[in-house]
Amino acid sequence: MIATHSLLASLSFDYQGKSYVLQSVINVENIISHEDFYQSVYLQLAQEHDIGLYSYQLEIMMDQTIHFSQAKGCVEGCIDNQSLDLELLRQHYEQVLCLEKIEIVATKRLNSSEMTEGVKKALIEAYQLGKASNQNPV
Repeated sequence: MIATHSLLASLSFDYQGKSYVLQSVINVENIISHEDFYQSVYLQLAQEHDIGLYSYQLEIMMDQTIHFSQAKGCVEGCIDNQSLDLELLRQHYEQVLCLEKIEIVATKRLNSSEMTEGVKKALIEAYQLGKASNQNPV
C-alpha cells in the first residue's frame, strides 16, 4: 500500500514593497519525523520560491501564519479552518505505517481468507506492543 500523504501549505507577506503569495505541496513523509515540523515547512516554501535561507526576507516570511489545505492520505481529518493538528497528524501517520507493515507480514504468512478483522487487530496490537517495548527497554 503506497499512499501519498500530503497537504498544501500557503502563506503571503510583503517585503521591500513587493507582495509574495507562496504555495507548496508538502510531502508529509519527508518531514513528519523532524523535530520542528513547521520550520521544515517554512524552509521548503523558501527553497521552492528562491528565498535565501539566511535572509531578512526569510525572517519576515517565518513571522507569517501558514495556511493548510488539500489534505491527502493520512493528513485527511487533520486540518481544521486552515490549521494543522500536528499531534493528530503524527497519530494518523503512525497508524498508516503500522498498517503497511502488518500488510507486508500478512501477505507473506496468511492467505486472504485468514486475514480476518480479529487477526488484523491482533497484529496491530502486537506491533504496538513491540514498538513500545523497543522504546522502553527493561
